[in-house]
Amino acid sequence: MNFLRGIGWGLGAILVALAIIVYGMVPEHTRYVLIVGAFGLVLVVAGLVLNRDRVVAALKGRRVRAAGASAGYALTVLAVIALANFLAARHHKRFDLTENKAFSLSEQTVKILESLPREVTVTAFYREAEPTRQKLEDLLAEYRYHSPKLTVRYIDPDTHPGDAKRYGITEYGTIVVESGKNESRTNTPDEESLTNAMIKVTKDRERVVYFTTGHGERDLSVSERNGLSLLKGELEKQHYTVKPLVLSQGVPQDATVVVVAGPQKPLLQAEVKMIEEFLQKGGHLLYLQDPETDPGLGNVLSAYGVAVRSDVVVDKVSRLFGGDYLVPLVPADGYDEFHPITKTFRFQTFFPIASSVEIKSSLPTGVTATKLAQTSPLSWAQPDNGELKTGHLTLKEGTGLKGPVPIAAAVTRKVDQASPPPTQAASSKEGGNKTTAESRLVVFGDSDFLSNGYFNASGNGDLALNVVAWLAEQEDLVSIRPKTSLPRIVILSPQEVRLYFWSIVALAPVTIAVVGVGIWWRRKKL
Repeated sequence: MNFLRGIGWGLGAILVALAIIVYGMVPEHTRYVLIVGAFGLVLVVAGLVLNRDRVVAALKGRRVRAAGASAGYALTVLAVIALANFLAARHHKRFDLTENKAFSLSEQTVKILESLPREVTVTAFYREAEPTRQKLEDLLAEYRYHSPKLTVRYIDPDTHPGDAKRYGITEYGTIVVESGKNESRTNTPDEESLTNAMIKVTKDRERVVYFTTGHGERDLSVSERNGLSLLKGELEKQHYTVKPLVLSQGVPQDATVVVVAGPQKPLLQAEVKMIEEFLQKGGHLLYLQDPETDPGLGNVLSAYGVAVRSDVVVDKVSRLFGGDYLVPLVPADGYDEFHPITKTFRFQTFFPIASSVEIKSSLPTGVTATKLAQTSPLSWAQPDNGELKTGHLTLKEGTGLKGPVPIAAAVTRKVDQASPPPTQAASSKEGGNKTTAESRLVVFGDSDFLSNGYFNASGNGDLALNVVAWLAEQEDLVSIRPKTSLPRIVILSPQEVRLYFWSIVALAPVTIAVVGVGIWWRRKKL
């Protein structure tokens, strides 16, 4: 009994504290922790009961009243913090202060998440100790922050083999993205793979992009510098179906976008007519014309208020980047800030040997045209008198069109039709037999920029993908530039090391201790 009255309650408090610490470190041994904690709690209660006279007397003392007041202040502060935390959880806002926004999603991914048409479930099959699991959890936390329609689950195949078998999981690190009856899988836990998977499972209609052939156009299957295999691969990653098109056989009904990429020979009149009719019915065309070529589509372009000039763009700024005068550069501020293709696009792009694109001063009825990209003020477009073929172009600054020089244009035109093509019908407004579609046309004075040799140069590839996305009426489906982790190394001199040691490691704790002792001593004197 004397033991319980003397030190039993103190020993009990130690056992309770020890039980809490052990539970935090080894939560799987719950039974033993509860036994120790319960025994300690019994000792504390017994000690307080046996010393009840001393406890009551102590509670009536001045020190206890002062301690009670301090506890009241502390509880008030804790209540305020708890309320602030509750409000922050309900109306939270996150900030990424890293230099390259390493912990933020791209604007394109955010737009996709905010416009998800239906619920999406992400199931990640990762072991608890998987090295890359934490990285995935952090990334998916960002995804969930931007969309309430996203559900995330983590399943350990070792502890839940039934779920792994039901999904047919054969390797760790598999991520399954589901929406409705659609499913996509990836083993790459990065933003590009996850976002593309979400796009795939939420897009029900097939988007087909046709590239014309037979006139010397750039080839989809060629992996050399002049080919378009990189562009094709990126389009397929974003779940477009990419096919070659022989115009003499007509434009297929399932064509979402038709691309004419740098033809070197003129199109036949019948083929020109097919392109014209495709646009008149609300089709969407990407047209890229190189200098010193005339594919014969001038009249078609004129009907939409645009033209590719017979000139060549010269840019002095390119020299600053180690390029040639004939590789004009579109600076980060050279894009139209309102058009969907470029309003969030702020990357430099390069256009080797390009012509300027003209927008007529008087546009046809129903046509809207935008200068999509322009070169720097230090550039100009001079007439090409056949000098390019000789390889000796004489620079004539001050002649022709002064910079900034438009190098790309985007055009729309409202089209009334009785029965829109299948690819347009889904986006046309219902009502009566007559619907209003929209022709879309993007014109570039160069096709080199999207070739394999230049596709990965700065923002070239991203711009090409953005253009196709807009033409396919999928403004949210654009390329995602992966973020790079920059090294964060701080080099300190010996003097700085000593300064930080004494100010942070030594001075701060000592200051706090001195202040605490001073307050204790003052209260003791009262």
